[in-house]
Amino acid sequence: MKLFGINPIEHSNLKVELEDMKRQVKDLTYANETYKNRLDGEMSKASFAIDWDAMKAFSVERNWGNGFPHTIIGYMLSEPAVHTEGEGGDPRVTYKDVVREWTLYCSAEKHEELVKEFNEWKTKK
Repeated sequence: MKLFGINPIEHSNLKVELEDMKRQVKDLTYANETYKNRLDGEMSKASFAIDWDAMKAFSVERNWGNGFPHTIIGYMLSEPAVHTEGEGGDPRVTYKDVVREWTLYCSAEKHEELVKEFNEWKTKK
């Protein structure tokens, strides 16, 4: 017998599907709150300082990765490089500049402060 045009088996399946969707909504709500707390939590508000001169920074950008927004500071680092070219093939150590990145998981407000600091530092160079 059909109740309101739906047979009992379909009705039962719809009830199971509804309960499953309610559980999914509950799980997603919890995950969203947990994620929001991580974004707005203590770690994103922790302070830090950067020595722009020592770092030899050339860029500050905001990006998204690993599920979190973060700030990336691009900088140059001199690394030793061993060469065996030349007479006798004796190894020589020279230095080459290599691009590196420093990733900071900070708030958007802190990111804007860093950009301001970086731009002020550039004008003083």
